[in-house]
Amino acid sequence: MARRKKNKIPHQLSSPPKVAEPKPAGKKIKYAPDSDRAKDQFPARICFLAIVILSFLMSFHTLTDTDIFWHLKTGEIIFSTRQIPRADLYSFTAAGKEWIDSQWLFQLIIYLLYRIGGYAGMILFGSGLTALTWLLALKTAFNRQKYFSISLLVLICLLTASTRLKLRPEVLTFFLLTLEIYLLVLHQQGKKFALYPLPALLLLWVNSEGLWPIYFVIFSAFLGEQILGLPQLKLGAYLPSSLSVSSNSSVLRLALGLACSIPVAFLNPHGLRGVIFPAILLREVSQPGSIIGQSIADLQSPFVIFSGFDQASYIALMAFSSLTVLLSILRRKIYPATFLLWAGFLYLSLTAARNAALFALITASLMGRIIAESQSPDGFPFPGRARRLIKFRPWATALLLLFMSGLVFDLAGSRFFLRNLSYSRFGIGALETTYPIRAAQFLKSCCQELGGRVSLRIFPDPGSAGYLIWAGYPEWKVYADPRLEVYGEQLIQAHISALADYQDFQQEDKRYDFDLVMLTPLLAEGSLIKNLQDDPNWVLIYFDGLNVVFLKNQPRFLPLVEKYRIDFKTGYSSPLPRDERGPWLARERLTRGYILFSLGRLELARSEFAQGVQLTPGDLNLNFYLGWTLNMLSRYQEAKPYLEKVAKERPDSILNQFQLARADAVTGQPDRAIEIFERILEKNPQQITACIDLAKVYELTASPRAHQQWQTCWQIYQTDPRQFQDQAAEISRFLNRPGK
Repeated sequence: MARRKKNKIPHQLSSPPKVAEPKPAGKKIKYAPDSDRAKDQFPARICFLAIVILSFLMSFHTLTDTDIFWHLKTGEIIFSTRQIPRADLYSFTAAGKEWIDSQWLFQLIIYLLYRIGGYAGMILFGSGLTALTWLLALKTAFNRQKYFSISLLVLICLLTASTRLKLRPEVLTFFLLTLEIYLLVLHQQGKKFALYPLPALLLLWVNSEGLWPIYFVIFSAFLGEQILGLPQLKLGAYLPSSLSVSSNSSVLRLALGLACSIPVAFLNPHGLRGVIFPAILLREVSQPGSIIGQSIADLQSPFVIFSGFDQASYIALMAFSSLTVLLSILRRKIYPATFLLWAGFLYLSLTAARNAALFALITASLMGRIIAESQSPDGFPFPGRARRLIKFRPWATALLLLFMSGLVFDLAGSRFFLRNLSYSRFGIGALETTYPIRAAQFLKSCCQELGGRVSLRIFPDPGSAGYLIWAGYPEWKVYADPRLEVYGEQLIQAHISALADYQDFQQEDKRYDFDLVMLTPLLAEGSLIKNLQDDPNWVLIYFDGLNVVFLKNQPRFLPLVEKYRIDFKTGYSSPLPRDERGPWLARERLTRGYILFSLGRLELARSEFAQGVQLTPGDLNLNFYLGWTLNMLSRYQEAKPYLEKVAKERPDSILNQFQLARADAVTGQPDRAIEIFERILEKNPQQITACIDLAKVYELTASPRAHQQWQTCWQIYQTDPRQFQDQAAEISRFLNRPGK
């Protein structure tokens, strides 16, 4: 029998097609935040471009970093010798000691740029690299429909990082860190090729900056996130949509990429020593009581060293990013790599201000995708209200662009750099008020008078050493410079002590036989300058508004001593900076006045401070020193307005309280003076100067408490006779008066 054929039903007709249910009448259609609306494209592009331009302008300023000139000299040495230094070259205290120069590639790059285009080539390189860094940070997670929130977040990140946007090896770290995140995000989106450049990226990083271990931290965080996205773990509902392509093959590719990167880290001039050097340095600066850690200002909390504007930006960034993380968690969307890196770098930024820029870049690069993938319009919290507020976004965007326009004008006028206390200027160059350019030129002319290439053993402060290396190596050698890891704890402590205590300075001089001392007065103790002036073994031969120079009084320098010895009784010359004005010239006047004040030339110092106050009446440092100098000149009534101005703005300044109380005591307000001194002693019981001044006010008012106060001062002296030896004679004289 013939078998009957069954009628086959086509596969596509095996089940009836689904028919979309009509929406209930009167029900509003849900807002579609990711709809491609043409009206969002133009403002999105403008915001994107504005932030990139701002990042360029924020780094387009005169050189400010104290390390840049020894970096430049090292680049010159590498270029001329075709070798990377492995031992100290620049000092007479650590000569020949191992030097792990992990920044040699950066140094070579900036020297080549300097050869080609001078300071312009260097600064344009740094500004261009900074702009490219923030372009990548924006591009990593930018979303046209959520452009406002993402632009606001990245702008706050940029403002937080602005204090570190200067030419130093970090600019390469910032760029490479952002590029790594960009490539890893591309891989998460299914772009396999994105992993191929990563080993080459690490090779550049290892040879240009010591923060390269961050590469492995970021890579590991993304690998862990990819593993959590595997389907068999069934966590997909809680993870971002970018992990929807996570598979065993993608995890394997990441793991292989990480494994292949490990040997690349050893491709540096120092091999294993170069690999472990960052860990050694981290241990040295982070251990309790570390002198190296205490000597680096940027390792302090941002709440200690940031200016008011920078602190506000940093706090706003913490608040904005924390709210974004919190809302994401409440929506049950977890971004493991983002959360881990955000929390880790937030902690690092709280412990050291220099890490705030890294925290800002991590946040800018990764936090935007949380906003971009949010179901709420523009990533705002409370979707219901956000849909009503979204109509105001054009006005908010206009205000944001207006604010950024104001920043552009602030940058072009250099006011931005005054606010962040860098005192750099918009444009190209190196300022004579920032580096010892004038003093170095003077020393070069002195060496020419002695026959040309004269070797000098120079004792500088840390701020001057780097430029001296650039200007005078190999003839000029320094006691120490900012390469703190080369010198070690013991020598750094000796340097700090020598800057603060003249006996310690004399011991170091006896040990190393200095030829010359160059100091930036605001970085050194005024007592050191005064003691050098009073010591016949040293001769003051030069000073300007940044540096003071003392030459050892010995036979080989006799022609210079006779020609350049400064005698304030017969007049002196001191060069002013060229083409400086306003706050920069006021800062010059402040330092010149401080030098003269330290040397006991009070009337000359008063003139400098007064000219500075005329230039910037609101400068509290100038007002304080002018008031103090007038007190020293017994012009107490004139001093009070300046001291009271400082007291209003800085009520906790003990030094200003001292001077104001002294002026009050002499100008008929002894009760107010007593109140101030008692308040100081209540907070600082060992403050012997306040104790002595209070005793003097009691003497002035014939108070029976005077003798008891002098006895209290003697008890304070006995707690540390060496520290208070200068006050001992005065206290003893009053206690041993007849009839007391």
